[in-house]
Amino acid sequence: MKLLPGTHATQSSQIVPATHHELVLPDLGLADVSVVASAWHVEQGEEVTAGDRLLEVVAGSVTVDLPAPASGTLIEILVQEDDELTVGQVLAVVLAPEDEEPGEI
Repeated sequence: MKLLPGTHATQSSQIVPATHHELVLPDLGLADVSVVASAWHVEQGEEVTAGDRLLEVVAGSVTVDLPAPASGTLIEILVQEDDELTVGQVLAVVLAPEDEEPGEI
């Protein structure tokens, strides 16, 4: 797939402007433990504020809430509850208000 400058492909193969904010699974420092998406706290299309809890993940006996990377609209959820996750995986995309196209909510 050939990409235009200033764009990249998400795991769902959609091309999005580089200004979109991705929720990425960080390294939780728990070697050899699988990480599973446990519960989404918001639905696709909802407004979020930077730092809001978006996704709860479970790694062994540890539960971690992943925060929104920016304020805006959660435009894409890329993983479902009970999916096994990998460090660095893009989990969701937030479109910040200054990035929204005319006519979008």
